[in-house]
Amino acid sequence: MNHVYEVLAPFLGIGNAVALFLVLIFLLLSPLRRRFWIILAYVSWELFATATLTVLDVLFQGAARMSGPTQTAHNRLYARLYYSNDVLVDLFRFVLVILLIYRASEGATKRVSGRALAGLVVLMIVLPFVLFHPTFNPFPKPPWFNSTSELLNFGAAIMNLMLWATLIASRNRDTKLLMVSAGLGVVVTGTAIAYGVQILAGQGAFGTMSFFMNLTQLAGWTLWCWAFRPAGAALVQPGGAVPSP
Repeated sequence: MNHVYEVLAPFLGIGNAVALFLVLIFLLLSPLRRRFWIILAYVSWELFATATLTVLDVLFQGAARMSGPTQTAHNRLYARLYYSNDVLVDLFRFVLVILLIYRASEGATKRVSGRALAGLVVLMIVLPFVLFHPTFNPFPKPPWFNSTSELLNFGAAIMNLMLWATLIASRNRDTKLLMVSAGLGVVVTGTAIAYGVQILAGQGAFGTMSFFMNLTQLAGWTLWCWAFRPAGAALVQPGGAVPSP
């Protein structure tokens, strides 16, 4: 499976980049861009970080030497940037779910407490340092980053279920937000499962789980493309109101 992943990985990477780029373009041209500014920020960072890491990988063969005695200073820098960005993106997704939950509770009889949601974000930042006991030398080792990414994505998947419950229970069901939640749910659930299996099974599952994770990401970004496509952005919102720019 690792060989299959090596062959298909470039195509999956290109597919994910194209899907995210389309989401970015659709949002920039849509009156929904202010309402979903956090999606715009997230997609912009994903594209920027992916492009930067790809260039560094080509220049320094970073991905080929993520660890081992043959690492150069450039390889070590690439590895640190790669793992740090991985955790940052996963934290971004968790915060994204939290903000969408807060948005979905607007107008509800009992709105979700902003302080409680902010407390959850702080808790998810602190937990990896408590649960996984990182050794800074000067950076934590890759297993700490992988465990942290698994925790953040599982947390985001659970919170996304809360978001779905809030949206479905709402009288004026926001179909746009439901689609966004569905895409994000596919991404964080697939990523959490991939990291969990890889941690349990070791490097032997790397190819299979990377392939699975990339497929779920492509599926999630495709749902976002569908949600923010020009025809979809013009649809009437819940309550008969057209979204304001």
